Amino acid sequence: MSVLDISKKPISILKNSSVSDVIKKLLENNVSRLIVVEDKKPIGIITEKDVGLFLFSETTKQGLDVVPITKIMKSILYVEESLSPQKSARIMIEKKVSSLAIGSEVELKAIFTKTDLIKYYSENISNEKKVVDYMTHDYIHTHTAAPLFKVIRKMLENNVSRIIVKDQNENPVGIISFRDLFRISIELGSEEDDSGFTISEQVRKGFLSEEGFGNISLARDVMTKGLITIKFNQNLSYACRLILDNNVSGLVVLDGNGSIAGIISKTDIVMAMTK
Repeated sequence: MSVLDISKKPISILKNSSVSDVIKKLLENNVSRLIVVEDKKPIGIITEKDVGLFLFSETTKQGLDVVPITKIMKSILYVEESLSPQKSARIMIEKKVSSLAIGSEVELKAIFTKTDLIKYYSENISNEKKVVDYMTHDYIHTHTAAPLFKVIRKMLENNVSRIIVKDQNENPVGIISFRDLFRISIELGSEEDDSGFTISEQVRKGFLSEEGFGNISLARDVMTKGLITIKFNQNLSYACRLILDNNVSGLVVLDGNGSIAGIISKTDIVMAMTK
């Protein structure tokens, strides 16, 4: 089997679109990346994490409805269509990317992601590799009563796109991801007009503001309640199925006492494919 067998046609967005347009399209299509095109030719790629890091760290005074996506898009990494999934996993880890493309700068035939590799693993690899051997033991967390500006600041400082939320008794009760914050950006910072929805600069800054929205909103107000968990001694194939069934990028790993032991993410499983 080659990567061509697990790839799919990408969703694209025009080069002259704004960051606001990107957020809307990511949410509408429930995807984590878009191919940027100009004159029907691929010129770059933009991911959910790229948008999130920009959204909450960029200091420009421009509103997101006028910031061009060329400001944050990345180069597309192409591979041969005959490449095996295992070799593509190694490239993803070495290059620190979450997707690879088949084709060229003239014509992009298909794209495949870590999610596609996870699906391949669940359907074709039946070894007994255990979650505990590949999980990430460290994880970033916050508390339900933490103001939003502190939550986002911690996410940016640790370069993560999701954070576990615990209650006052240190019990994990939810998770906050960039996607949760994107939705709030749309809801609070948009106005409907003839050109569609726009996201205001004021709301974007509000997330990090100690005086405004970022202070009066708490982690519990925006988190996705509940966590998808897996026991440390389960095998990776089962972890893959849970990730796919629940449309998440990782699982919370529990130890023998039911306490959080770490995280098993798509990246961790792709790493396991290289060994």
